[in-house]
Amino acid sequence: MKLIDVVRRAGRSLRQAKVRTLLTSLAIGVGAFTITLSLAGGQGGRDYANAIVSANTDRREIAVSKPIQTNASNGVKEYDPSGSSAPAAQSFGDNLNEKDIEKLRTFNHVESVTPGYSPTVNYITTNGQKKYVVQSVSSYTDAVKLSFAAGDAKNLGDNGIILNEEYVKALGFGDAKSAIGKTVAIGATRQASLATGAPEDKEFSYVVKAVTSESGLAFRAQGSLLVSEPAVKTLYDFVSQGTPAYNQFFIASVMLTDQQYAKEAKAEIEKAGYTAQTAEDLLGVVNTFINVLLGVLLGFGALAVLTSVFGIVNTQYISVLERTQQIGLMKALGMRRRDVGRLFIFEAGWIGFIGGAIGSGLAILAGTIANPIISKQLDLNGIHLLIFDPFQVAGVIVMLVIIAILAGVFPSRKASKLDPIEALRTE
Repeated sequence: MKLIDVVRRAGRSLRQAKVRTLLTSLAIGVGAFTITLSLAGGQGGRDYANAIVSANTDRREIAVSKPIQTNASNGVKEYDPSGSSAPAAQSFGDNLNEKDIEKLRTFNHVESVTPGYSPTVNYITTNGQKKYVVQSVSSYTDAVKLSFAAGDAKNLGDNGIILNEEYVKALGFGDAKSAIGKTVAIGATRQASLATGAPEDKEFSYVVKAVTSESGLAFRAQGSLLVSEPAVKTLYDFVSQGTPAYNQFFIASVMLTDQQYAKEAKAEIEKAGYTAQTAEDLLGVVNTFINVLLGVLLGFGALAVLTSVFGIVNTQYISVLERTQQIGLMKALGMRRRDVGRLFIFEAGWIGFIGGAIGSGLAILAGTIANPIISKQLDLNGIHLLIFDPFQVAGVIVMLVIIAILAGVFPSRKASKLDPIEALRTE
């Protein structure tokens, strides 16, 4: 008997027991649904993480800091009025300084090194408005892909500033477009210097060049006011100059000439005693979390598939018992044992295929409906968290067909070993 004839015969046998076939297929379809949806979530999560990292970090950038040094065995020290043993001075022992910045500039493939200026400012205001607290002021970089509600960041200069929509409303500009070209002031206080001990208040004026949108992937868009690097350095110098914190940086951004040198440059920087982190390192941490979550979800899918395996075995055994006379007749008419075994194996395979197709199809349908809803609710800027890879879907179906075939091996062996004379006598 030809193989194609056995396959067709298996299909006809299943059609004769439609309800039982459908119920058994739905059991394996639950596993297919869970696994397909989990794989789509894993793929979507990795793509989303990659988009976030790409939007917030240039692939050429390496974040460098000093490793934290702990030394609890120094005991009690005598106070040194020069500041070498004062708590304020000691707290900066693990920070980068100007010598470190200059050293980083000497490494291979380094294009530029920018210290992590983080001036503490008091407020932002404009004419006739209240003063509002500023979370932070940081420097704008082209590496951060901002989404603008109005304006752009092409020509910030030394007095340009990028606001976010929250500050636009608070400062009474009405909308983002109305804020462009307006002047705002940031108030800062020079910390008490070691020389004079007298604080000094000052306002710095800036012209609004752009307003960031709440949508988008850049984390820094809503958390910070953004100015050019020279402008943030001016603020930093005013606030920190003359204090122990001056020219002490927790982190520095090392920009390479090309991202292909990231791994090589990182190794060189770490060899020199620094801690270095690339965009790929950050992405790897996020992907590890996603993979752990994906593994848990796939585990639930595997349990559903395992349960369905017993259903297939049970269904096929019942089918063998119900068709004992039919099996005896087929053998009496010359059908070989191998073909009888194949018949039940292919029936199990058909059940696996139908279940896999139904489960995967429903998962794709559910994902297609859920994607825009999830994107809107989480404000993902049109990004979908469920991405279905055709090869993965096909792989799930093939895997379930193979599992179903393996589950059908024992019932098929029972059918193939039936004695035709004894089978024909069965009532």
